[in-house]
Amino acid sequence: MRLREFEDDDLVSPRTNQLMFIGLTGFMSIICLYRGITAGESYQQLIAYIGAILCLIIMLLLIWGLKYYKK
Repeated sequence: MRLREFEDDDLVSPRTNQLMFIGLTGFMSIICLYRGITAGESYQQLIAYIGAILCLIIMLLLIWGLKYYKK
């Protein structure tokens, strides 16, 4: 029996994949901001805010990359 090989290009376009990652990093930054606000200890707030900043930077870079995506 021959197995069918799947190609990633046929399933989801790279632009759609990038949009999903933008949504994921946006959701993660919201979670980090919420955790930073509700954390009791200062070190927990610091870690959560650093995570939120990193997620926002990654999200902005992904959005910036959409501008240079070839149509």
